[in-house]
Amino acid sequence: MRLVTLLLISGAVVPACAPQTDLTDVPAPGATAPPPSGPAGAVLVDPAAGAAAVPLNLAAVVVQFPAAINWSSGGLVVCDGPGAVPASPPVETPCAADTTGVCYRSELGGSLPASVSCSVSIAAGALDAAGAVIASGPIGVFEDAAAPDVTPPVLGDVSVEVAGPCLAVTFSTDEASSGTVSVVAGGVEVDTPAGSGQTRFDLGIPLGSLPPSSAATVTVTATDLAGNSATSAPFAFTTPAALPPIAITEVLANPAGPEPQQEYVELRNLGDADVPLAGLRLQDSKGGDDLPAETLAAGGYALVVTATYDPDEGSDPSPRAGTLLVRVDTRIGADGLSNSGEAVQLVQGAAVVSSYGGWVSVSAGSWNGNAVHRLVQTACDSAAAWNHAPLPPTPGWGPP
Repeated sequence: MRLVTLLLISGAVVPACAPQTDLTDVPAPGATAPPPSGPAGAVLVDPAAGAAAVPLNLAAVVVQFPAAINWSSGGLVVCDGPGAVPASPPVETPCAADTTGVCYRSELGGSLPASVSCSVSIAAGALDAAGAVIASGPIGVFEDAAAPDVTPPVLGDVSVEVAGPCLAVTFSTDEASSGTVSVVAGGVEVDTPAGSGQTRFDLGIPLGSLPPSSAATVTVTATDLAGNSATSAPFAFTTPAALPPIAITEVLANPAGPEPQQEYVELRNLGDADVPLAGLRLQDSKGGDDLPAETLAAGGYALVVTATYDPDEGSDPSPRAGTLLVRVDTRIGADGLSNSGEAVQLVQGAAVVSSYGGWVSVSAGSWNGNAVHRLVQTACDSAAAWNHAPLPPTPGWGPP
């Protein structure tokens, strides 16, 4: 594991010491949607509703909806009234990594009026995915500053760490900004949105599309509300060795049936080729189990279960037909899966293929018979990638 940390102050790049980070706080796509606050569940995300001192040369506004919108005969109204600012037709843009829904960006063609409250509203004519008319009305309000902003954001605390098949990246800015992380290796470039309207950015980037064990560079860019940008100097790291494209996607540590007999860890082959399981090990903090010489089909699911697991016991849902049952010891790991929240790792030698960090305690009565799921199965290992409220088990069926 290689950690590279930089601080960027007033345009200068200087080395800095920082504690190593894992992907614990990295947001994952598909976790939770923001609460609705406008027609059709619309949310003003950039500038955020209630934001103060928004620069008069605001470049664009971003709004978020639970589902796609047809803007063919509608749009957004910014600063409704005598001070209305021309706004381009909304265009789909990436949402922040920790939310669901669809985001739209509308470029502004003029300056905001100084020192006033400015509303962003849906104009008449927008349609939802079913073709129904969306009522016009306000989405959110922000407060305009007294002057334009001509100063780029200051980047700081840039930290990069290779963690399993992902890259953990964090950085900060001195003002609300949108972030982008660019990774280049072997002539392949991956650009990842890091979020909008934030001053602290923390994300995980899957590296599977990049050549393994290759020299790579990463840069981060922050763009403020006025469109002023700052970019870090590129710095080097090495992409991880090739790892099997298998993810831990579900953990049932507190089954309704007998424990530890009915506990399981669900694995999924996210690749397009069959993967042999021999050479892989599933382990907790005290011990583990070498997986037997089974083969997990492309796109398929496997349940790592105890030697006495009964798929038809009846207290919990039965596995989907065709799900591979990988039987290990009478207890998974050293002593079964802890209800208090225990880390579980799938490893190949010293390399971590996938992990669940034990971020959720399932010891409460409400969790009996419920499981934790990786909500987006391709998401990097992180607390935000998993549900923190009880969800029913879906062994071999995919996300709930």
